[in-house]
Amino acid sequence: MSRIPEPLVSGQNAEARALEALHVSKNTEVWRPTVSQVCSAVFRAIVGDARYTTRGLVRGTVVDSIERGLAEIKSGKSVLDSTYQLRLQTYRSVVEKQPLTIYTSRPVTSPFRRWLDPKGVKVRPLPEPEP
Repeated sequence: MSRIPEPLVSGQNAEARALEALHVSKNTEVWRPTVSQVCSAVFRAIVGDARYTTRGLVRGTVVDSIERGLAEIKSGKSVLDSTYQLRLQTYRSVVEKQPLTIYTSRPVTSPFRRWLDPKGVKVRPLPEPEP
């Protein structure tokens, strides 16, 4: 019998509540940078070296919502710091000129917040639906 780990279930529940509170639907589409984007100076400056799947595709990301800008939801208690996923989402936000908001209950390191600010990425508290 396969059990889903409790932190994953908790994260999925927090994500569903946040999406409901924001009145947006869940995005399931993978966004993947193109080969030319991966080779660009902007990609290297924001993301760093590209990562690839075992099938050789450039690793992509799925933001939680694409309505009214890009929204990423991060619940939990661990410190939120720079990850490949968040750098990739930041890159997408910059090149597509779409705002990215990270909604989180997690503490955010000061260096990461200072890195996000000039790129226009906002960090907001995790919203809860109205009772």
